[in-house]
Amino acid sequence: MNKEKLKKFKYNFDKISSNHARDWQLALLWIVLFEFFSSIFEYEFVNKSHEYIGFIPHGFYKEILIAGLVLPFIWLCVYNLVYMHKTNLIYLALYATFGLYLIITEDLTFSLLLHNLNPLELNIGGTIYFIVQLFFKLIIAYLIYKLVVAFRHKNL
Repeated sequence: MNKEKLKKFKYNFDKISSNHARDWQLALLWIVLFEFFSSIFEYEFVNKSHEYIGFIPHGFYKEILIAGLVLPFIWLCVYNLVYMHKTNLIYLALYATFGLYLIITEDLTFSLLLHNLNPLELNIGGTIYFIVQLFFKLIIAYLIYKLVVAFRHKNL
């Protein structure tokens, strides 16, 4: 009975994450989303992660940059309410996660995200942190595998 639940979970996860390795854009979206969440988690719980971020001081240009990011997000929300396309929902989720990452970490240079991008790199900053990071890295590695399989299916 436990094997059946595991198979059903894997089937549903594959359907949501990459449409059974047929949609490379969906797999790439989930890789980026999990990477953003992994970087946010590392930023919140590991003090060493602050070394990778080059903070930009508050000022006029930073406010213009923030306004330049918020206005397209509002436009995309309104556009999505009017037309309701699947790809618009994907872009909206990606844009919202991107904004959440910028708000929480203030990492406008994406140094922490690029540092955290390697799925084989694990920092042992504590037991709970290591377990959660390992979970994120395993999911990202599996999604990278599904992305490669989706690319192979697309080219055939």
